[in-house]
Amino acid sequence: MNIQNIHLMYFSPTQTTRCILEEIARGMGRAAATVTDITQPEIRSRKPTVFESDLVLMGAPVYSGRLPKDAARYFSRLSARGALAVPVVLYGNRAYEDALLEFKNTAQACGFVSLAAGAFIGEHSFSSKEYNIAQNRPDKADLDKAFAFGQKIAGLLESIQAPGEIGPLTVPGQFPYKEAVARGPMDFIQVTEDCDGCGVCIPACPANAIDEANRYATRPEGCIYCCACIKACPQGARIMKEGPLKGIAKMLSESFSARKEPETFFAGR
Repeated sequence: MNIQNIHLMYFSPTQTTRCILEEIARGMGRAAATVTDITQPEIRSRKPTVFESDLVLMGAPVYSGRLPKDAARYFSRLSARGALAVPVVLYGNRAYEDALLEFKNTAQACGFVSLAAGAFIGEHSFSSKEYNIAQNRPDKADLDKAFAFGQKIAGLLESIQAPGEIGPLTVPGQFPYKEAVARGPMDFIQVTEDCDGCGVCIPACPANAIDEANRYATRPEGCIYCCACIKACPQGARIMKEGPLKGIAKMLSESFSARKEPETFFAGR
């Protein structure tokens, strides 16, 4: 099938989703015509592109078995005419539940034909030196599988002539989707005395929730619990406070330590 361009589009606060999508594109052997990082609010506020005769690799992390609300909202505004999609989710070694199905259905509602889909593993947002939850993933083995996934997508494209030839894509998940976890504002990030005011946490936050005037504290009402600011801090000056979320991190590290592997799906297979 003659695909004019390949586009990368992702929500990736801690950069794990970005890494996987880039490796998939590399496996396809095609340079991306555009790369759209929708992690920052100012990018998500822009009018989305209409895709025609293109393929969009779209990625997002999994938050409690669903797509992040900000990412889901943006992807639902896309529009496609004769374009293909490959939705990819990254989850922290627990489960991706309904997120991949939600992503595939969202793309379909926008007019895309889903050619393939994948669920890969990335270091959990709550992972730390204290609680190891898929730490340092995606690793080389994950990236190799993403590259191989891209190669298979390229091969599948060569075997079809038009979107109408693409069969249905079946992925795990249930509809209605699991109800999103409702968490009120939580003051769970502590800024220690090691903070030197470098400000790296400000652009790292996908929700504009860092209060520079208040010693770079996180505004609980805006925080989406991605912990990107913690992982980005070069001084290690942002840590998780004792409380419910740290308790969840402990539980995840104890209950989901067995390595899980990426899963990929192809239309008509």
